[in-house]
Parts: sequence; structure tokens; C-alpha cells
Amino acid sequence: WVWALVHGDLGTSIFTNLPVTRLIEQRIEPTLSLTLLTLVLAVLVAVPLGIVAAARAGTWIDRAVMAFSVVGFSVPVFVIAYVLIMVFSIDLDWLPVQGYRSFHEGIWEWLRHLILPSVALGTVYIALIARITRASMLDVLAQDYIRTAQAKGLDSGSVLVGHALKNAAVPIMTIIGIGIAL
Repeated sequence: WVWALVHGDLGTSIFTNLPVTRLIEQRIEPTLSLTLLTLVLAVLVAVPLGIVAAARAGTWIDRAVMAFSVVGFSVPVFVIAYVLIMVFSIDLDWLPVQGYRSFHEGIWEWLRHLILPSVALGTVYIALIARITRASMLDVLAQDYIRTAQAKGLDSGSVLVGHALKNAAVPIMTIIGIGIAL
């Protein structure tokens, strides 16, 4: 058995009577597609949310982002998925409830079938990354070199992205890496 395993023979499934390698090949594209889209969505949404929350600390924007983070952690993924299905599939009839289309069948069809599960799965990561980004940015924004950059007259966008985000990136990248591993 070990000799066959070393040579790539994973055996035959007792349920389908097909080679296990073929079963893995059938499921690898949807799995990787969902994983990558979820991760990209989470990073593209969470990092700007965390930056805006830190830049507007104490305002209603900050409170709204932190409230979203608490809800994102508190509500189970399957509940979020049910709500998304009710709204976007049943009520609005915009997105399919189930199924998968290959990337080779067209980008729009591929995206239509992955948007709902990616948003549902990504909500937890968005909440986590947004909270870590906000906390890290608040820590960096309190540093002397940030005040110096602001005193020099740099606009707030270049201070946030050019100075603060670069130095706050280590914890953010660590959490993103942990999300990849999970």
C-alpha cells in the first residue's frame, strides 16, 4: 500500500469504485477557485475597511466597521449563507443557489456561481482582517514619524498608505497567511 502511495496510486474509492486520484482531480478546481476568490475578496474588502476605520477612529464609520466585525464573528457562516441565498437567489433572482461553472466556460458564469459562497465564507475573514488592520493602523498612527509626516504637509492619503500601512503590514500579512493556512 505504501509503495503504491509513493507512486501516486491512492487506490479506489469504496463508494464510487473510481480511482481516488480522479475524484481529487474533479474537485480540485472548484476548491481552489472558491479558496482564492474568498481570500482575494476578504483582503480587498477588509484592508480598506480597517484603514478607513483607523483613519476615522471614534466616528460612526469606525463604529459601523467594528459592529460589522462583531457580527461577522458572531453569526455562523451557514446563517450568513442562508440570508444571502434568500436575498440574492430567491428574492432578487440574481445569482444561482448551487452548482459550479469552470473558469473556462466564461469569467462571468464562474463568478456568478462563486460569489455567494465566497461572500459567506469570507465574512469571517473580512471581520478578522478588518479588526487587525484597524488595530495595527491605530498603533502606527500614534507614532512620532506619522505626526512628523503630517506636520510636513503630506496629504492624509499618502500618510495612511505610504507611511502607516507599510509599517502596519506585518500583523496584517500574518493574519492573511493564517487565513490561507486555514
